[in-house]
Amino acid sequence: MAHQIGVPPLERTTRGPTGASLAVIILATLCFCAVMLLHILRNEIHPISRVMSDYANGSNGLIMTIAFYAFGLASIALGFRLTWAIERRASTRLVSILLAVAGASLIAAGIFEVERALVPDTIQEMIHSYATMAAFIMVITSMLVFSYATKGDARWSSFRWVSTTLAVVAAIAAMASPFSADTGWSGAVQRVLGFAVLAWFLLTAMHVRTKPFSTT
Repeated sequence: MAHQIGVPPLERTTRGPTGASLAVIILATLCFCAVMLLHILRNEIHPISRVMSDYANGSNGLIMTIAFYAFGLASIALGFRLTWAIERRASTRLVSILLAVAGASLIAAGIFEVERALVPDTIQEMIHSYATMAAFIMVITSMLVFSYATKGDARWSSFRWVSTTLAVVAAIAAMASPFSADTGWSGAVQRVLGFAVLAWFLLTAMHVRTKPFSTT
């Protein structure tokens, strides 16, 4: 089949399971387990009404910091791995770049302190808030672009509907987040968003380790 003039042909690259995809699985699982542990240790923080960043203040705050770092590193590792797991096109590079920058933003969110009750907002809190917001916008965008970029790639055909569903759920939760702030449901909305993204990280990394990617 002839290619359109000025449009480079798609290039399928070959690379089997790597340490990067395994790192994503380990880091995403670590992040999930850390947050679940905090739900047990910090039961004074209601998961429906309180956002997860609140776990960073007070006892066991280090666990939440670890969760941020694991989340960010998982995003960077996944972006690196997907560079060789999608047929070459501009959108492939965009997915990798968005995931890498989002990962760096999540790590920054873990470094800077979060808002504390009855304490005026600080520069650190502003950095935390904007870094977290930017990270999730970039991750959700990468999820949507990924669903487009894998169209026509037989290796991803069985996974695209899962990816697209998680991307839509994450996007809806992100859009609902600002409106849930005064409803008492902000924690629940944020947890749906976080779970959808973590699930996408984990399932994408697991899929890229399957047979189609080691035999093409």
